[in-house]
Amino acid sequence: MTKEEHTIQTLVEMRDEINVRIQNYKDGYFYICNVRSYGRNWKENYIYNSYSLQELCNEYCGDDGIVDVYSNNPDLSKLDNYGDVMFVPTVKDYDKWLEYTTLIHKIPEIEKELDKWDDRDNLSFRERPAFAPFHTREELEELKYKRDNFDMSFVEPVKVFHVYEEY
Repeated sequence: MTKEEHTIQTLVEMRDEINVRIQNYKDGYFYICNVRSYGRNWKENYIYNSYSLQELCNEYCGDDGIVDVYSNNPDLSKLDNYGDVMFVPTVKDYDKWLEYTTLIHKIPEIEKELDKWDDRDNLSFRERPAFAPFHTREELEELKYKRDNFDMSFVEPVKVFHVYEEY
């Protein structure tokens, strides 16, 4: 039978079956996809191959959002993506790097919040914080200790440089 001889229902069923097969195909690499769209952030967990990855990147190509990709696929230089494309050897390296970068960004924010709270009597009413900080000085010191003694035996993600063909 040719494509023209199938009913529309049969064609839709075939398309859906093919889409599921493409989505579930595993190419042996991991893809961590962090999506940012209209103030929401989430991790897209079901990307198993570069074809599904490109579809996700096409969906969030800058207008409706951005996808930051972290993968151990060494051949992502041709991926068309508005967000970052980063190579990282293992998921464990990614997790440790994320924990460390979160820690080093969190400490100054907490410190600033605590300093502002401690100096609230010297601030104008408009600048004065209305609520006490969530964290304490003791927690801040624990975070600093954790940062200073962090196990740095991880590989940081490296940006993949895109090679675009000239037209």
